[in-house]
Amino acid sequence: MEVKRTVPVKLDVPDDRRDDLHTTIDQFNDAANYTVENARKDDGYLILNKSKIHDRVYYDLRDRTDLPANLCVRAYSKAVEALKSTVAEWKKGNSRPLPHFSEPSTVYDKRTLTIKDRSATLSTVNGRVAVEYVIGDYQQSYLDDDDYEKRMGTLHYREDEGAFYLHIVLLKEVEQREGDRVMGVDVNLKNVAVTSTGAFSDGGELLWGQNHYFRVRRSLQAKGTRSAKQALARLSGRENRFVLDRLHTISRRLVEEARTHDCSYIAVERLTHIRENMDNGNDRTKRQIHDWAFRELQEMLEWKGAEFGISVEPIPPAFTSQTCSRCGHQSSTNRGSDGWFACNECGQEYDGDYNAAKNIGLKLLTVPEGKRPSGLSHGQLALKSGTVNLSDDSSSAEFRPEGESHGQARSSNASVSKR
Repeated sequence: MEVKRTVPVKLDVPDDRRDDLHTTIDQFNDAANYTVENARKDDGYLILNKSKIHDRVYYDLRDRTDLPANLCVRAYSKAVEALKSTVAEWKKGNSRPLPHFSEPSTVYDKRTLTIKDRSATLSTVNGRVAVEYVIGDYQQSYLDDDDYEKRMGTLHYREDEGAFYLHIVLLKEVEQREGDRVMGVDVNLKNVAVTSTGAFSDGGELLWGQNHYFRVRRSLQAKGTRSAKQALARLSGRENRFVLDRLHTISRRLVEEARTHDCSYIAVERLTHIRENMDNGNDRTKRQIHDWAFRELQEMLEWKGAEFGISVEPIPPAFTSQTCSRCGHQSSTNRGSDGWFACNECGQEYDGDYNAAKNIGLKLLTVPEGKRPSGLSHGQLALKSGTVNLSDDSSSAEFRPEGESHGQARSSNASVSKR
């Protein structure tokens, strides 16, 4: 499988060339926005073919900007990809405006960017700019790894720091991990991630941080002063770094859990409409769900897992919270408002998120032969105290030991054993 890494590297840009980079970013965004504005045909349909877009806008972009030819190509290509994503959402019945580009960034490829171990040169509206890296051990470990091929990069300007960063894309091939053992993962607000092996990642710190930044942001927005707006820009950068740091820690723990249980596959919920499915009508919960970076966590899990040959597979999450992972009985009354799962049919009790994690893993094992991931044969679901084969009777799955009280099981966060 292909492993892709994006390594952010801070740049030491000569003072006399900073304006060249700023102007390049501004004109790149202008070129992308011009492409969107001129992508609609006479019949109203959008042009999503890059060759046809080239014929329509390329020479205009050369006239209206000072961008080199290849940066013009990268600008209209970025616009086309964004348009494709928008049209895909429209086909699903989702409302989405046409893309508009304002983020201070520029996409580079091998023709416009030369990447070296400790420096780079970038094409601009005024020739090439040579920059040195300001890097730490993390960046060095990837840039010095000969197994990675340096492909392309994106130039970003972080306004809160007043600094330029180059996000370098690295690629390498890794062998798929042998075996067909699956670990299911359920994501939520209270428990950020719960695995079929019984590992819980508490979301309290993450929610506290998001609520804290929300309150500070609301206070600054109410002031509306120039200094408050500047503080908001700095706050946004700190909040993003706070969230990403927590998500990196959680995704790393999930991959370590999969490796510990010798899993080759991690089954996760397909993200389509996940926010709508988790909406409980509470305004605060709606805001927290909107802020929650579900996709970022899954993407981190995918590329961290790929490093060890572990494949992350999305599955439809329908009814995973309402179905008993022991007997298969489905009912909306199986799960209480407190999140605890008690099956109306067999009486089995679990933490609700743990039960859902097991069902998510089981769903991957029941994917039809022609559609299941390459290498996954009959498969096993990894549990806290062993595994369950697909051919096993459902009663051989884990259960709460006889004699354990409801309160004990609730406080132990899925303290379970194999029959």
